[in-house]
This record gives sequence, structure tokens and C-alpha cells, in this order.
Amino acid sequence: MSAPTTTQQIRTRYRDETKSELVTELVESELRSPRNGEIVVEVLYVPLHGSFWLASHPANLHPRKQEFLRDGSFVFGNGGVGRVVSAPSNGGNVRVGDYVAIFGHAPCSHYNCYACTVLHRYTECEFKESTILGHGKGAHDGTYARYALLPPYSYEVCFRADERPTEAELLPFMYAFLLADVRNALTRHPDTLRNRRMLLFGAGQSGMIAAYIHLRSTPEAKLVVVDPSPERAAVLKSLDPEAVEVYVPPRDIVSRLNQKDNMPRFREELSGVTDTIAATMLEHFGGRGCNLLFDASSGNTAPLWDNPRILSPACHCIPFGFGSDYVLLNQSLIQVSGLNILMSRGVGNLRNRREVIELVKAGGSRFIDKYLKGESRRLASLEAGIQFVKEQHDPPKMLHEIPHAYLTPAPV
Repeated sequence: MSAPTTTQQIRTRYRDETKSELVTELVESELRSPRNGEIVVEVLYVPLHGSFWLASHPANLHPRKQEFLRDGSFVFGNGGVGRVVSAPSNGGNVRVGDYVAIFGHAPCSHYNCYACTVLHRYTECEFKESTILGHGKGAHDGTYARYALLPPYSYEVCFRADERPTEAELLPFMYAFLLADVRNALTRHPDTLRNRRMLLFGAGQSGMIAAYIHLRSTPEAKLVVVDPSPERAAVLKSLDPEAVEVYVPPRDIVSRLNQKDNMPRFREELSGVTDTIAATMLEHFGGRGCNLLFDASSGNTAPLWDNPRILSPACHCIPFGFGSDYVLLNQSLIQVSGLNILMSRGVGNLRNRREVIELVKAGGSRFIDKYLKGESRRLASLEAGIQFVKEQHDPPKMLHEIPHAYLTPAPV
């Protein structure tokens, strides 16, 4: 099959010259011929997840919005499952008809970049030239499309063509990039998964994955989840009702946090909520605080936890979400001995990505089917997808109010 020359895409752009508002629409675009080892895939399944809703929000909320919109628009989607329709003929690892899990990150072109060529941690590129599908900065368009052009190293084969996988076997791999992202964050420091008491902000898909990994990697692990949606928090609690406790903050607090107005003064008003979170932790953790904090929220949550009432000595703190403006390292927090604040981005090295493929095949698919795909709405076409996007944007919903969903751009 020859490479297609056009593709439908879900594209986000500035509404007008004021550059104050974004609009997302379905467009028909040219698809250039592949080069330099690129492949073309027909996108079968791809989730609509938190980063997309942050990046496409009409109010232009994403902290990296200038990067996304450098050329005035972007096509999101850095994960999914695709069927290869065009591949290099030079004997590479992938062939037409194979199925790939898309991980979205691609290295720079410098031979002497240690991060990209040796470590394969592309988000740590020494030249700051690595790319993520659909994230601007000269990157390839994303996978919210009928067909997508993928650069080398941005995918892994999950099934060969002659294996003839069923839809049920393929569907879990659309979340492989999210699983790799969270797993990379939780394994970047060798001691993180030894910590048994997790305080988790955000019960969305990334938070659900973090809880799943934590509860199954650490003996006697416990978890307190903070999320503004009682429904999402309840679903996460069902992972292990005895090990998981829930705290739902007041809606007005969540709204004010996300407005980010007068944060220095508002932080002083948050002491009551922070004290309640701390008390919930102490009761659930047997008088001790958390020793692992994972912030998977798409909202502004750092003001609730960047203080010594929440962060204990020797705590591992991973700000994974994108919604917080800053972490306040004031004098009292600087005195917390052994506190480790780790910024982790990306799907990790080749080993992590390939281990995720095996993890899904070895039983992780059951978790994905029940807690990720099972809690998501299936959108049977790009037309259905853009209608769903418009429903969430008009009027704009708060991020935690948007239902989980996934696209099926190509007929299956």
C-alpha cells in the first residue's frame, strides 16, 4: 500500500488575531511523503487525556502554550495504536501491516547528545531539540488524525501483522504511552517505589496508573487520593478499598486554585484544607505522613502540598501534572531533611517502553480494560470526536469535569 497523501486531523488554533482564545476543529490536511526512516500509520485508537484538554482549552491554559502555538496551531496526540501503512524498505524493525504502540517522543539529530543517543531519555536532550508528537516546537503533527507520520523511536511494535491481534488485544496499547510516562516517573529514582505511603493528587488516568503501580509494587502500600470529583475518587478507591482513602476538597477552593488569582494571599487561606489533608493522611497512615507524593492533577494543586505539614523528611515528591504555577520552597520547607523533589517527564528509556509492552501483555491489560478504557466513552469517528470536544468547550468545563474518552479515527 502506498502512503496516503491526505489526512483528517483535529487541529487547535487561535480563534482570531487577538490570540486570546483557542478553537478546535476538524480539518483535511496534506500528508507529506515519509523520509529519513519515518513510517505512516493509520491511527486505530487514541485517548483524549488531560494534557489535551489543558492545551486545547479555549482560555489557552497550558503553561507551554507558546511552544504548542509557535506556528499558530497544533494537532495534539502523542500516543495511541496504529497500523503501519508505509515503512522504509531497508530492512528496519517495522513492516507494513504491523501494529505499533505510539510513545510520541523522538530524539534530536545530534550524534553527540548523550541523553538522546545513549540514555534514550529524549526529554533530557542536551540541545533541547528533541520533540513530542503534536507538541509544537517543530514536532510532527499528533495522532488525533486518520493517518500520522511517525519519526524513528517514537513507537514500539506491539504485534506483528501475522499475529492478527483482535480489537480487544489492541485497545489496551493505546494507553501504553501514559503507562510508560507514569512508570518512568515512579522508577526514575531507585528508592521511590520502596516508599509505602503515597499521597496522590488527581484521580484521572495518570493518577489511576500511579495508584495501580504503587499498590502492586510495594508490600503493605497505602494511598490517600485528593480529587475534586467524588466519582473519580470512588473509582480509584475501588482498586483496593482498604488501602485507599479519599479526600474531596471543596469546589470553591478548587475553582479559586485554578483561577490562580492572588496566590500568595490565597495560600494563607488554604491552611484549613491543608490541615484536613494532613489529618486524613495521619489517620490512614497510622500516625505518619506520606513518604511519596505524586501530583497527577491537571489543576493548580501545589499550594495544597508545598509545605512541611504535607511533605515529611525523606519524602519523594513528584510534580507530574502541568497545572501548577510554581512550587514554593520557603524557609520552612528548605529545612525538611531528605526531601527529594523530582521532575520527571517523558516515557523513559527504551527499556522502560519495552517493559511496558510486556507489562500490558502480562496482565496490565485487565487493569486498563476496567479502569481506563472501561471508564471512557468510545468516539466512533473523528467527526464524533470533534463534536465531543465542542461539547466540553462550549461552555468550557473545568478539567476534572470532562469525561474520559478515546477516538477511533480509522474504520476497524
